[in-house]
Amino acid sequence: MDLVRSLQKTYYKSIDDEFADSALDSSELASGDATSSAGTPKLDHSTGRILNLPIWRVGWVEEPGRRNCLNVHEGKYTHMFEKILAQSSQSPLYFGHIYLPGGTAATKTGEDRYQLKSWREELEDETRFDIKTDKYNMDRSAVIGCLMQIVDYKRMEDGRLMILVDAVERFVVDEVVSLKPYAVANVQILLDEEELPWHRSDNTQKGNVDENFCKHLRGKAVDASFYYHSYEFDRPKLPVSDNRDTNADDDEKYLSTDDVPWVSISKLLPFAHYSSDDVSLDAANEKTASIYDSDVTMSEGFTGGELPLEQQLYGGGLLWNPPPIMSSNVVIRRAEDTTDCDALETLLWLALEDFCRATGFVLPAEVSCLIPPDMDYLDVTSASIPLSPKYPKARRQRRLSYLAPALIENLDVGKGMRQAWLNAPSTRARLLGVLERYDYLNNKLMGFE
Repeated sequence: MDLVRSLQKTYYKSIDDEFADSALDSSELASGDATSSAGTPKLDHSTGRILNLPIWRVGWVEEPGRRNCLNVHEGKYTHMFEKILAQSSQSPLYFGHIYLPGGTAATKTGEDRYQLKSWREELEDETRFDIKTDKYNMDRSAVIGCLMQIVDYKRMEDGRLMILVDAVERFVVDEVVSLKPYAVANVQILLDEEELPWHRSDNTQKGNVDENFCKHLRGKAVDASFYYHSYEFDRPKLPVSDNRDTNADDDEKYLSTDDVPWVSISKLLPFAHYSSDDVSLDAANEKTASIYDSDVTMSEGFTGGELPLEQQLYGGGLLWNPPPIMSSNVVIRRAEDTTDCDALETLLWLALEDFCRATGFVLPAEVSCLIPPDMDYLDVTSASIPLSPKYPKARRQRRLSYLAPALIENLDVGKGMRQAWLNAPSTRARLLGVLERYDYLNNKLMGFE
């Protein structure tokens, strides 16, 4: 292991300088003229794109609001993460997570469906639809993934990396920059429909707003969304066994398997915890409000160009509503449903209450903290620390729309649905889809299904 450590230090010690030399200044980002050397992920504030994002392609799906502890052992990915970690002076540290059936082994088959593509390339590929069902074929590389933020990490004696990460936003691959030794892409952060500034405008409904008009507004909305991360994701440290000296020299900080307290780590998972400090919410709320202050934002738009990106993705089948439950009552209700997010949130909490009462299930604190303040009458165990009153309900509803389905993903009714939730066009679509599943389960528990 001494040789491995020596090689790591020799190779990665100058990486920080390399990244510092190529870093973009804020004026370049704000002007939209941002260019970046491969391996230096940067958020372009003018468009909401992240340039040169390293991509981790693995056989499972992550969703915003989840937390995971990664065991990185594959050579090209330990290399990728070491390069990312060498940028520690440029915190926060990001990478992309994209679903690839079978992981790295799939890329070795040479099959086109496993190649990483941009959303434009994916739209041109008719094989993305299943011939028999005419539905999107999930047995292929995804183009919509999750932006991950590194929270903490430890190096292991055998060369592995143990990395604590949070899933903070979703994105779509806009352009593939490189594929070797690992994938790097320019990605566009995808917000829910309710978060898009033009969603409140009649222009969108009339089909008059095009992508040229939306691009700048989307960038502002993405920038505002990132401001909430400081509150939505705390920054815990990976625990180590009590017999470890945290002040030891670097050579002694490499962990053995015996030094890892897995039980303590499991308490940090699988959902991210909110921060106890809500000071950052003031700036986040001010940033969000400023997007809607201008009359130009809502009343003027360019016409005759491309449709907004989100509409192109939805029309091409890359964004879709979660599939309904095969129950006549549910299908009829969905066909007639015009319920808004506020009402769906209330109905979902009532369904969760029924589910917990019937099964004895206790909601984790990361979920129960999302109970709306005016629903304190629910017969469920509430979180000891409620969310800040400054936290917007739209953010709370978005988080719930991802976490509520996670509670039943081991049941048949929720199994294999993570990518479907990730690809939903709106918070409302996810809330409606998961409400249907809890209604179905509750009816089944009562013998009605």
